[in-house]
Amino acid sequence: MLSDKATWSSFSGSLAKNCNDKATISSERGKRYFGPSKMSFLNLIKHSLAIVGVFKFSVLVRSILFVLVYMFLIYQKITFIMILPVIFTVIFLISTFIISQRGSLDEMNNSLSNILIIDKII
Repeated sequence: MLSDKATWSSFSGSLAKNCNDKATISSERGKRYFGPSKMSFLNLIKHSLAIVGVFKFSVLVRSILFVLVYMFLIYQKITFIMILPVIFTVIFLISTFIISQRGSLDEMNNSLSNILIIDKII
């Protein structure tokens, strides 16, 4: 996991991708203790795309297969409405690849030095 730049962007996604020997523990989700969530809808989408970005090549292959099968099924009845899923798939892929570029090994390696700086300030 330390050599995967996606660890900086999405730790949970990187853990799911790189660790094959995982054990699951069931848990109940607790209620929120204070106030509404401060994460906006746009940040929630960015967060989700960062997690999906860990698996970007798998998503790319599956999306290409989806588009090929979909186009085969609708090739005689192509309309604008029928092309919308293809357009949304392309937008999803482009967004995923753009967001996945924010993962950086340098930022991950420098994160500990940032924590030391914060400790000196406090």
